[in-house]
Amino acid sequence: MHEGHRERMYGRLFEHGESFTDCELLETLLYNFITRKNTNPIAHELLDCFGDMYGVFHATPRMLMLVAGIGKKTAEQLYLLGKLFGKVNAGAQTFTRLYNYGEVADFIRNRFEGLTYERLDLYMTDAENVLICTKSVTSADGSKVDIDDNLLSCILTEVQPVSLIVAHNHPSGESTPSKEDDEALERIGKVCRMHGVYLRESAIYTKESTYSYYLQNRIEKFR
Repeated sequence: MHEGHRERMYGRLFEHGESFTDCELLETLLYNFITRKNTNPIAHELLDCFGDMYGVFHATPRMLMLVAGIGKKTAEQLYLLGKLFGKVNAGAQTFTRLYNYGEVADFIRNRFEGLTYERLDLYMTDAENVLICTKSVTSADGSKVDIDDNLLSCILTEVQPVSLIVAHNHPSGESTPSKEDDEALERIGKVCRMHGVYLRESAIYTKESTYSYYLQNRIEKFR
């Protein structure tokens, strides 16, 4: 079944490649490195975890290997392609800047709008508040999500950001933080302190509103 599907995808690519979505392009690329698995869900997971194609091809091999189905060899090849793309497009990239609350709120809304399951996002920025890495975490059943301290520590060690913005959504529609939200943010703040990373903001998105720990003068408590 995989062979027939892959041949059809290659045929589409040859005749109508311009119609491919980002996920289909990534799925087809992965055929070269993953020979005996359905690469469509892996492509979806890569895009979910790193935000977009730019994020996928600018992630380090260790970050890529955090995605289920991505082994060392595949991670190395994706990283190599990212480096090659960077050379080809040197100076042409557009950067996402998350300087003030308005920019952060717009970015969060664009990321979470329409989601029906709960997801946790980490936005890592440099000294100029430019986004350098995005990491998303979901649960297997789409219910309440959290991030393991060891995983967060691994990510911060690898990326070495200056600051971190945390965001997650409440599909229920209630944006007020729960006790569990505060406890999770407390642990995230502790890991950030261990790595010298400044916890800039934590936000909870709902369709009706976005709760900001920063605007509510609560973020300092978790730094």
